Amino acid sequence: MLKRLRTYFATGLLVLAPLVVTGYVIFRLLFFMDHLLGTTVRGGYIRPGGVPGLGFLTVIVIILVTGALANNFLGRWIGNMLEGAIVRVPFLRGIYSTLKELGEALLSDRKAAFQRVVLVPFPSPGVYCLGLVTSAPPKSMRDAAGTVLEGVFIPSVPNPTTGPLVYYPREQLIPTTLRVEQVIKMVVSAGVVVPMENGDIASLPATGGGPAPGGGA
Repeated sequence: MLKRLRTYFATGLLVLAPLVVTGYVIFRLLFFMDHLLGTTVRGGYIRPGGVPGLGFLTVIVIILVTGALANNFLGRWIGNMLEGAIVRVPFLRGIYSTLKELGEALLSDRKAAFQRVVLVPFPSPGVYCLGLVTSAPPKSMRDAAGTVLEGVFIPSVPNPTTGPLVYYPREQLIPTTLRVEQVIKMVVSAGVVVPMENGDIASLPATGGGPAPGGGA
């Protein structure tokens, strides 16, 4: 009976934990957007604290209206004027340019961003890390190195949004058949979740010893 209860508890935990964490993240995101514009926009004049959900809908409408304006001549003209004013300020120019380029890479149709998964020697020869190939470096960097370089982002465990950006000679990149989403799952799980031969994802079973599948990667 105790063994069965332990099994039920472990199974229930495995089922509920991802659902609860995912639901909490969604709730916090909606809560943040709902309160993004303050109480007045949320309908603070209707009831104290505002109307739940009204701020979120307002943010969505603002985003849609901005997108619609940016797709016509007048909106592009206004946007170019505002962008020109921002880039004249040294401090704001760096922040704005970085965020704009990052947003374009993640949200636009540029499919080349983070589409190749490779193995690279990091942090020392003989030790390999999974890396995501990014854009090629500027010509000045290639000329200085005297060889063709590839930019590789190495996601950190357990937060794949952080990690070093390293430039390697192209011949040092070892191609893999992994997909980007598989790498993200491996990094978040600290290697516990690994891709199977058929491309699916499975949890790595605990063993008494011996190397993990996949070698030293």
